[in-house]
Amino acid sequence: AGALAEGTLAKLNKKTKEWADRYCILTCKGREAGEASQQGGVDFAYLLEVFEDSEQVAAHAKPIESHHVDGATIQFVQGTVFTVKATGDLNKKTAAIFLSANTPEEARSWLNGFELVPDCAVSWTGKDGSSLK
Repeated sequence: AGALAEGTLAKLNKKTKEWADRYCILTCKGREAGEASQQGGVDFAYLLEVFEDSEQVAAHAKPIESHHVDGATIQFVQGTVFTVKATGDLNKKTAAIFLSANTPEEARSWLNGFELVPDCAVSWTGKDGSSLK
């Protein structure tokens, strides 16, 4: 399965309050054939993978962060900024990730990607009432 969305997004570091460019991929990963059915589990996991840059992806490096986004809440904030609030069930803790695209079109394509994820709640209207739709 290919990526539902991918590209460079600015990601907020909550500790330093600074934005850093990261290469992000919203992807659906299948489990090995037979593995999921034996466990009676899920065939697919939807992940937001965060890499330093696209070269890391090309080198098949492990992501610096990986978040399960099945059932996440995606909230458009304003401009090109949106948050991804992943649930605590599949992740170690519930985390709100602040991301910013370069253009509203890019932000829109990310939100469209998240709409394809099962149980994802995507809110297109920002806190100030502006909409990305």
